[in-house]
Amino acid sequence: MDITVRSADRNDFGEIRRITVEAYSNAGYIDDEYAFNHILAAIEEGHAGSSLLVAESGGKIVGSVFVTRPGGDFSDVAHDGELEFRMLAVEPGEQHKGIAHRLVEEVIERARRDPDLSGVVLTIAPQMNGQHALYESLNFTRIPARDFMLTDSFALHVYKLSV
Repeated sequence: MDITVRSADRNDFGEIRRITVEAYSNAGYIDDEYAFNHILAAIEEGHAGSSLLVAESGGKIVGSVFVTRPGGDFSDVAHDGELEFRMLAVEPGEQHKGIAHRLVEEVIERARRDPDLSGVVLTIAPQMNGQHALYESLNFTRIPARDFMLTDSFALHVYKLSV
């Protein structure tokens, strides 16, 4: 499968939103589509130091990821010198074809090209076993000291890759 990654533009937002909501809903990771769409809408408005990347194959968007820096409205765990990515999503019918891997590789490549960055971080729910394996295959290491509870019943693990 030929996969290209590029920065998203406003014309991509509808498809990014559809894929993200469908991927996370189908996997059972979200139960409040309205709240999730509200977060996506806020991200689409754009924030300093943040960007959306899309993966394309065969002329259509098949995945996306949100990338941000410390202190941004949607940065959960990035410290100075770290790039954080969130909401990695792949079209459900296109999963397990290397798309998520390619998107994460692009985030890592961008971090390596930036002399101000020394690491890439992410948060992930403990039950996302396939995603844990993906990040570990790319040499991300879990940092338990930075894990946290998003709500009283929803934990997030933190992974980091030094670049």
